[in-house]
Formats: sequence, C-alpha cells, structure tokens
Amino acid sequence: MLKFTTAIVGLIVLAGSAMAEPFTEGEHYQRIATPVSVSGDRVEVIEAFAYPCPACRNFLPHIQSWEEEQDGNVDFRRLPIALQRGWDLFARAYYTAQVMGVDEGAHEAMFHALHDERRQFRSFDDVAEFYSDFGVEKADFVSTSESFAVDSRMRQNRNQVRQFGIRSTPTVIVHGKWRVQLNSFDSYQQMVEAVQYLVEREAANLEPAGDGTEPADEEDAGTAS
Repeated sequence: MLKFTTAIVGLIVLAGSAMAEPFTEGEHYQRIATPVSVSGDRVEVIEAFAYPCPACRNFLPHIQSWEEEQDGNVDFRRLPIALQRGWDLFARAYYTAQVMGVDEGAHEAMFHALHDERRQFRSFDDVAEFYSDFGVEKADFVSTSESFAVDSRMRQNRNQVRQFGIRSTPTVIVHGKWRVQLNSFDSYQQMVEAVQYLVEREAANLEPAGDGTEPADEEDAGTAS
C-alpha cells in the first residue's frame, strides 16, 4: 500500500511539473551557444523575418497582436534576414526605411504587396518605388540605401544572424539567450505562447532579489545575548 501511495504521489508531482513548464528547452526553444549580453531593465525580443517568406507573412498578425499586448518591460525589434538569394535587397530596404523614418505601416504593406498583390520587385529601384508611396522621394531612398548608416546596420545584421544561429524564418530571439523557431510548433499561436513564456521567465530574472524589505544596518544586526 505504501509503495502504491508513493507512486501516486510521484505521478502527481510529475504532472504538476509538466503543467508548470509548458515548453521544454531543446524541444520548443534552443539555448544560443554563445549568449549575447543584453543591458537595461527590459527583456529584448527580436523577430527575425524576411519579406519574401510566406511563413513570415502568416506569422505577422500573431506577432503584431502579441506586441500590442506587451507592457513596458519588453524591448521589441525586428531583424530582416537574407537567407536566400535576392532577399538582401529587402533587408537593405528595411534599414533604409528605418534610417529615413518611414511610417511603420510600410512594414505590413510590404508583406501585403508581395504575398497578397503578388507584386514583383526585380531591383532596388522597384523597391524604392514602393516606398515612395510613404512620402519619400525615390532618388533619396536609393541614395540613403548606399549610406554609411545603412551599411553599418547591414554589417551588424550579418553578425547577429551568425551569433544567434538563425537558419530559418520566422525565428524569435529572446533576451540574447533563447532561439524560438517555427518548426518546433504546430501553430503560429503556439510559437507566440512559447515566446511569452520565455519573456516572463527573463522578466522575473530582471526583478531585484529579496522580499522588498530594507536590509538592517550592520550596527542593528547583532544577535541578542
């Protein structure tokens, strides 16, 4: 009877652990081999994406909804990826738009143009023509794309792709430590839930240790005699 009771208790403990940890390292997310240190008091979340990627187009509404629900403890940014031939021009266009302060609506609009309207972009001039709909001169967009500021972002981009070990899109990097990839999940929503799980873990680690009470002064901390 004692052995049976012990076994039941063990099963309950295991079930409780499974409920407490809905996602598993190595199965749902991977530890980055050489973590990148992140400063500040917010959790950094990076979405690695590519405009020509159909899965990124499908992931867009899910990651947008997640971003809108976040409070001030998350620093969210995007990393355009050029994993296939011809994708480099879209990464450069993203950074050019960023440097020029182009309206954020251009991000979703580019996905819409490529995947919904089936618009063809055969050169950077075609891409610049697209961004001219957002209040920038085509010639200015092209010249800015060749600037030091954009070149610098492109170099940093390539370094981060290597550092994070990104080999597919969409991929989400949480606080420089964890890599979350779509092929580990059955749905886009499940992937977002895994990202949120890791964000909450990292946010807890950012909170100051202790119970919130002020430490006692050394002169008052002696033991009673």
